Amino acid sequence: MEAVVRPIERESRAVRQADVRWLRGVLVLQVGLGLLWGISMLFFASAIALGDASGPHVEKIALEGGAHFMLVLAAILVWRAPSQARDVLILMVFLNALWAVTDLVYIPLFRLTAWDFSVKLIVNAALAIGLATGARRAGIF
Repeated sequence: MEAVVRPIERESRAVRQADVRWLRGVLVLQVGLGLLWGISMLFFASAIALGDASGPHVEKIALEGGAHFMLVLAAILVWRAPSQARDVLILMVFLNALWAVTDLVYIPLFRLTAWDFSVKLIVNAALAIGLATGARRAGIF
């Protein structure tokens, strides 16, 4: 009986590892882009204020940079223990999806024409979908 069960166990472990690899690939993207956006928004908020250098506007940009750093920390936590990180993954998917939906509404509403708004929309949507797909493939969702 053991001869039959062992190959099945090995095969299911291999599938789970492949599925975790997909999730970890998306986590690497989340960390890289989160560091890029977090550093730029947190430390260079006044330079990217788009002509509105008022305190509240600069503070809002810096706060968004802090949220990107939160996603970096969350990605590291998920990487360390994917099977125990369901709630953290839900928050990551939610925040990325929320940013994508916000951009989807604000780009046409305020006639934002800078290409970086559209890129941010695409990247955040891709991260949300990628994280959700990776979590589902790994059996976390």
